[in-house]
Amino acid sequence: MTALPVTPSWASFPRRGWLQSPAWDAFWMFSALWGGALLLVGSLVQPLMALLLFAFALERLLSVTHAWSTTYMVLGSPLLADVRRANRRKYLVVPLAIVSVALALGLYVGAYQRYPENGRVSWDLWAWGLYLLLFWVGHFWHFGNQDFGVLTIYRERAGQTRWIDRRVDKLYTASMMFAIQPVVYVSLVGSTAFSEMVLTVLPVTRELLRIAAGAAVATAAALTLGVVAFELSKPNRSLPKLLYILVIFLHPTLLYGAVRAGHQTLALAYVIAYLWSHWFIAIGLVGRINARFHQSRGDSYGLAILRHVAVLGLLVGCVFLITEHYQEYALFNTAGFRYKQLLDQITPQTTIVIGLVLGFFLGEQLLHYYCDRCLFRFRDPEIRRRVAPLLLDDAPKRFDP
Repeated sequence: MTALPVTPSWASFPRRGWLQSPAWDAFWMFSALWGGALLLVGSLVQPLMALLLFAFALERLLSVTHAWSTTYMVLGSPLLADVRRANRRKYLVVPLAIVSVALALGLYVGAYQRYPENGRVSWDLWAWGLYLLLFWVGHFWHFGNQDFGVLTIYRERAGQTRWIDRRVDKLYTASMMFAIQPVVYVSLVGSTAFSEMVLTVLPVTRELLRIAAGAAVATAAALTLGVVAFELSKPNRSLPKLLYILVIFLHPTLLYGAVRAGHQTLALAYVIAYLWSHWFIAIGLVGRINARFHQSRGDSYGLAILRHVAVLGLLVGCVFLITEHYQEYALFNTAGFRYKQLLDQITPQTTIVIGLVLGFFLGEQLLHYYCDRCLFRFRDPEIRRRVAPLLLDDAPKRFDP
């Protein structure tokens, strides 16, 4: 019997099924839009709102699933097994270094980082500041790269191969996520550890923060109108790109509106458009890649999906069960200055355990950032050759995002 190739062949599985349908894109790639629509209807129909609020209880499960999906694909999937063997530095040494640094930093924070009695940030909290900086800089970089990646998928599907098409998408996503989103977040959400530290280093008045947030949103609107006009000017314009540009614009706009208006429904809409959308996209893309890979190896459509869900579900279930008891120590988004209390409550008896927990949460995120970049950076010829045909409906000969 002839062995099936490890490298997936686009012709080796049928072009049918939900993985290849427009409904797949609508559900996974544009959850920000249908989720927001459901929320709007739910604000008028209370039973639906109750159901939506219940769904928010799944937030941590979705977060863990999205983080470990790309980590599994890069470090554990058979799709990239021989790629890992050929480049141990990239797929073994660097991940181990990331995890080691995160655990060491977590242990140091757990043992030595405590706020003084006056509760003010000081240079003695340098390790805590580094801990937060690694997460948050990585966070905005990671989200921005995902936004650019989604636009790249639809740009390639539309055959937009000019250098300026790519450049405009890159500049837009970088501006929105590397500058505008951080400014709006730090200006309006001041009770998280990251915002507090930034505002300690850059002390500004509340009025100046309000002006900065408004200017950032106005800039976002101007940039978005320009990018939309540019997209509409193309003969091969892409409707999915236009819709996703709207999603990107919703990120700072909904955050600004939710905080300024103090409106719970707007706050939930922001969570859906920003966090849930990000999670759905990652989970959906990895599921598409892995399921199609198993189809290329001879599995049926249903068995390929079942195999992916079983492996990822087992991994996520183990991570979820091990960390669930310590979830309050995921301190990146802890608001109301509660992170100060949690750090202060670490006793000598629990220092090592909590330090490892802090290191695990940071390492989980940093490793996800790294693996996500490895999986979707198609300038790597091996990744492009294996992943691009599984990801795109009709992968063009030239794919250079």
